[in-house]
Amino acid sequence: MSPSTRRLRRTMLMLPVLGLVLATAGCETLDQMNPFAEKEKKLPGARQAVFPEGVPGVDYNAEPPQPANSAKYQMPAEEPVQAGSTAATGTTSRAAPLTPQ
Repeated sequence: MSPSTRRLRRTMLMLPVLGLVLATAGCETLDQMNPFAEKEKKLPGARQAVFPEGVPGVDYNAEPPQPANSAKYQMPAEEPVQAGSTAATGTTSRAAPLTPQ
């Protein structure tokens, strides 16, 4: 066999192994397969809800607040344009810049 054929054959044999390794790398079921893992024991005592009526001070029917770094912009009110004012002064009107609330 030529060296390039051997290299191709070795690469083709490694592809399924590499695929299997990558497929199981993020799988959390592997934790359950470890025979040496110690089993977690639950702490003794009664289980009770911390907030049985819901978290105090939270209104679940209200819409979520805006993030602190988002600015709400408001378009300024446009001034009425007089017919002869731009022709007499020779200027054009531009839109005012946006201003945060």
